[in-house]
Formats: sequence, C-alpha cells, structure tokens
Amino acid sequence: MISLVSESIYRNISFEDMLAAMESAILAHDEGQVYTPQRTHINREKNTFLTMPCFGEKYFCTKLVSVFPANVGKDIPLIFGTVILNDGYTGKPLAVLDAKAITALRTGAVGGLSVKYLVPENIENIGVIGTGIQGLHQTLFACTVRKNIKNVWLMNRSTKRLRWFEQEFKSHFPNINLHIAKDSHELLEKSQLIITATTSPTPLLHNDADLLKGKHFLAVGSYKPDMRELPEALFSLIDEVYVDTFHAIEESGDLAFPIEKNLLKRTQIHTLAPHIRQQIRPTNTTKTTLFKSVGLAVFDLFAAALVYELTNCRVDELMS
Repeated sequence: MISLVSESIYRNISFEDMLAAMESAILAHDEGQVYTPQRTHINREKNTFLTMPCFGEKYFCTKLVSVFPANVGKDIPLIFGTVILNDGYTGKPLAVLDAKAITALRTGAVGGLSVKYLVPENIENIGVIGTGIQGLHQTLFACTVRKNIKNVWLMNRSTKRLRWFEQEFKSHFPNINLHIAKDSHELLEKSQLIITATTSPTPLLHNDADLLKGKHFLAVGSYKPDMRELPEALFSLIDEVYVDTFHAIEESGDLAFPIEKNLLKRTQIHTLAPHIRQQIRPTNTTKTTLFKSVGLAVFDLFAAALVYELTNCRVDELMS
C-alpha cells in the first residue's frame, strides 16, 4: 500500500487528466456502473464528520472527512480528510491519499465541466466569492476550459486568503489579471461567470434580477440545508438547474429553500450526463444558468484511481 500526500498528487496529474476522469465518473454514475451509498453525516454541535464510500468494479474507496468551522479562527484548515483506495476484487488496501488534494481537484474539475458544457466559450471575466482552496480550484479549472479569460474579480473577508489565492493562481495563470471587488454588486457587474465557495448561511449576492440575468453561477459552498449562497431572484431567471448529484436537492439550502418556496421545481433539475454523452455545448450567450455541486463519492473513486494509476506508471518509468 502506498501513501500519497498533496505534493505527490499534484505532481502526478494534470488538470486535463482530472477533467477526463470526472467526465467518466459522471457517466459511470448515470449508467449505474458504480454503487454509491448516500454519505453519512455525523453532527456534533457545529462540527461534522462525513463518511463517503463508493464501489466500482476495479476499485472501491472511502473518504473520511471532518469539518470544524471554528478552525477558521485558529488559522488551520476547516476540513481534514483521508481517502482510502481498495482493490475491487480482493478488498486489498492499495493507497491512502490526502483528501484535501483529491477533493479540491475532483470538485474543481466537476465545476470545470459545468463551465465547459454550460458557459459560452468567449467569456472573459470571472467573479469569485470565497478564496479558499475550493474557490481557487474552481477558478483554475474554469480558466483551463475557457481560454479567453482575462480578469478574475475576488471577494473575501480575509486579506491573507486573498494573498494566498493570488500567489497560487498566478503560478498557473500568470497572464490573467486579478482584481479585488469592493462588494458583490461590483463583482456581478464585472463578471460573466460567478463562483461561490463559502459556507454562508445567507445569500451572498444581491437579490436583484437585473444584476443576475445572463450570467452563469457555479455554487459549491452550501452542503447543508441551513447554508445558502444564492438569492431568491436567481430562480426567476433560470429554466434548468444542473447538479453533480440529485442528493443536492435535500443536502443544500441553495436548492432545498427555493423548492420549499415553490421558486424551483424538481423537474427543472438535471445532471451533466446528457451533455457529456452527446457533447452538447452552449449556444445561447444570454441565458442565465446555474450549476450546484455538493460532491459525490464516485468523484473521489475516479480521482483516487487516476492518481494511483498515474503514480504507479511514473514509478515504473523511473525503474525501467
């Protein structure tokens, strides 16, 4: 069994590799090729422990995650986690992987696929609310699939996190300009794609249909019913909502709330599987669209398998 820390994971895969793996994961889940039990949430006060298993044919994996909100004030990560990859035929443990890297990459890649299949190719400006590890990776993958991006507008309460985001982002895309938006009104005005990656209990954006109209929203932060990043007015503008998993309907306040208030119908909610299978690309440049991600263990399975196989390949090359 091998153990892979973040540095090894990032060193052995590319963003393009992960995008392809997540396309395969979405199709495998849609076609019933994997067994993905619903994740288990164990809550104690404000803290959460999650177990996320997924069984494929060649491999199965389990991700163990802790979410401790008070860590933000302690200058340590909000989330810690481990992914364990096992052989699907024997159960033999194959790898222990840093869940921080696996989660960031697979979630960023799934968000990147929403941009690839829903967002016009000619967009030039992105707005990001929440400049932590998820906000960073969503932006990196968005810029990977949309080559015309020129500007990224950022919002975060922490100056330190803004500086960290800038340093990490510029190591990948040194020619894209970064700007600090003074508020969400400016961020909406300047951006065509808006990424939200926070654990906010209340909407982050102005409840103004005129500001929201004609933009694509990629929301990844809310993973509980009492968390909401998106304003009510958004749901008056969209015909369809896309999700990474239908579990998002119950898990995230961003969908549970508008459904409860009759602002959104379940029949309006779809996955990206048909777009990927048929290679459907966006044609309407003025359409308002929304992709909501809460994560699914099949993404961890395909990401962990990708990293494991590419790492073994690199080792074989070095030994040959």
